Amino acid sequence: MVSPPEPVLDAEVLVVGAGPVGCWLAAELCAAGVRVLVTEARRSRAAWSRGFVVHPRTLEIFASRGAAAPLLATGRRVPTWHFAMGASRLDFTALPTSFPFVLLQPQAHTEHLLEEHLNRLGGTVARGQRVVGLEQHADRVTAQVRGDGGERTVSARFVVGCDGAHSTVREAAGIGFTGDPDTMVCPTALVELADPPPPERYVQTGERGVFFAIPLPDGRFVVSTVDHAVMHDVSAVWTADTVRASLLRVAGSDFGMGAAERVSSIGNSAKQAERYRDGRVLLAGDAAHVHFPMGGQGMNLGIQDAHNLAWRLAGAVRAERGGATGFEGFDGFEGFEGAGAFETADALLDGYEAERRPAGERVLEDVRAQMGLVAATGADGVALRSRFEAVLGEHPQVNLQYARRLSGIDVRYPTASGDDGRLGRRVPDLVLESADGTSRQLYDLLREAGAGQFARVRAPRVTGPEWALREGWGAAGSLLIRPDGHVAGIQGE
Repeated sequence: MVSPPEPVLDAEVLVVGAGPVGCWLAAELCAAGVRVLVTEARRSRAAWSRGFVVHPRTLEIFASRGAAAPLLATGRRVPTWHFAMGASRLDFTALPTSFPFVLLQPQAHTEHLLEEHLNRLGGTVARGQRVVGLEQHADRVTAQVRGDGGERTVSARFVVGCDGAHSTVREAAGIGFTGDPDTMVCPTALVELADPPPPERYVQTGERGVFFAIPLPDGRFVVSTVDHAVMHDVSAVWTADTVRASLLRVAGSDFGMGAAERVSSIGNSAKQAERYRDGRVLLAGDAAHVHFPMGGQGMNLGIQDAHNLAWRLAGAVRAERGGATGFEGFDGFEGFEGAGAFETADALLDGYEAERRPAGERVLEDVRAQMGLVAATGADGVALRSRFEAVLGEHPQVNLQYARRLSGIDVRYPTASGDDGRLGRRVPDLVLESADGTSRQLYDLLREAGAGQFARVRAPRVTGPEWALREGWGAAGSLLIRPDGHVAGIQGE
């Protein structure tokens, strides 16, 4: 029997959108040897940042690929973080991670650094190229791309929409985007403050609402309010003057607000794609889920989507090239499903939605809970927030539980059977001691294994860090670690 000819492709994977999610996905694919094309409708990188937070799990992901250092060199490390803009802070120093802090960094700068990481791996971004339509075929997807030279057709095995809340890819694939529309809005402005509040007063709550300020490296601030007087006016047009008036109402001061470079509003809509995959078309980041940026989780959730998807796409591409994903033959590990979960392109790609859609649902639920707290009005609202802050302040284990969820390190994927507390969890950067007494960092081994390969790790002893031993990572045996850093299987001594 004669096999059908291979399709003539412009790329094996077309990534639509070059924000942080698209850049990280493309970088992982490049590192795995996949031929990638990245298109971006914007002609230049983003100048305005909607997000400012890099969470611990995202830093772990970057570190496992040798990409964390540039961010750590420029970001500001903050050991605590807020829940619902409350005064009782979540203690990130208690987290079991090598990065027990939040990194404050404008998202535009994070995007810049991730694009440089992509460039080092051989990938580039084609700017001023807007995808305007898609058509799926049995063996490929064709996309209509419009740029300065007119419209052209691009062909790829798979297309991933990383093109934001108003995703053209999602719409072209006919994937619904359902949830709650905006019922409240909050202004946000990039401003100079002649008389800024002290750091301990960057978050202020009261009967009239909540004030929040984020200091930037250049001395300016991003200020925002949840202003109970006007928060339900979703059609309001915000200006520098109305932002100043809101600061006076909520915080009792405009903090010497000077020039405002940008003023906008953020709504509380919470929506999720009805499916993350339709045949050869997949979604990641804001194309798959949107929510109010409470807690700074949006970009981080999207990068974790990309990290989960990249190795699956790499295996699917390998399967289509030569009939094998490269992930077969992993039977024999306790609790591990064996090759069946990874031996076909469909099995790999279906696993993406099975794991990441629940992770998105959980973040949307957490953000809704936070919005409920900050939007509660009057004396009752003050009492509710005060009571919740007391719980976080008086009960360290509750504080730690919320810190784990918000930081992203608590995500755990379902496993087939058997459990010693590690299966399905992300693996931290352990210190592994060999039989000859030498030691290595686990993430060094993951970097060597590469973005598209599982890693088998066996060491006589895990010698640290101490928090890892307390979490049970010092148990003897072998670990089978997926390319995204989650434990797929365990084999005891």
